Amino acid sequence: MFKRLSVLIPVYNEEKTIKICIDRVLLANTLKMDLEIIVSDNNSIDGTKEILKSIKDPRVKLLFKEKNEGKGSNIKNALNHATGDIILFQDADLEYSPESFEDLLKPFFQNEADVVYGSRLTKAKPTRIMGFPNYIANMIITFIANFLYNKIFSDIATGYKVFKKDIIKNLNITSDGFEIEPEITAKISKIKDLKIYEVPISISSRSYEEGKKVKWWHFFTYVYHLLKWRITS
Repeated sequence: MFKRLSVLIPVYNEEKTIKICIDRVLLANTLKMDLEIIVSDNNSIDGTKEILKSIKDPRVKLLFKEKNEGKGSNIKNALNHATGDIILFQDADLEYSPESFEDLLKPFFQNEADVVYGSRLTKAKPTRIMGFPNYIANMIITFIANFLYNKIFSDIATGYKVFKKDIIKNLNITSDGFEIEPEITAKISKIKDLKIYEVPISISSRSYEEGKKVKWWHFFTYVYHLLKWRITS
């Protein structure tokens, strides 16, 4: 039924983790699907580009943007080159463990899922505790999304989002920055009878000192775009 998995890895200045991330994805359980890894570099200015260019595995496709236009632009760049039947978003910083792939993919085979979100907040897996402000912000934006779109998500800001190819490619994503996250959640929530699942995942949250890129003002970006996509088609 599903023959190929495309793992999209948007990356910017992750020289400390990108090679380890790719190696762990290459070892992940893909439920016997062929694996395609698409790494899109957002014009990194550390040693990330050089590390990527040293990777010779044919399963890894490398894309290099000449200008940093934001996370959303980077994801869309990778998505345009994805050929898999299922498409999975993987952050390059290793907050999210590729060992979760099996759990993320099973609902597509067992429950006919269309979309799967990996939830950091169900606590069914070992998880490094996130900071209190991040936890509260995530709870608030998830509540707002649930209220606006009549859903019961537990974690809309998760980095682990997995889709059937036709679902994600037909969303007509327009966002170039971090607002891609609420745009995707808003648009899939408006598709009638779409089968959306959540599964618990294990994470290792980074601090800002360790390189975490989501900032406090992104909270307001999330809220604004959840409202925006509620009232637009």
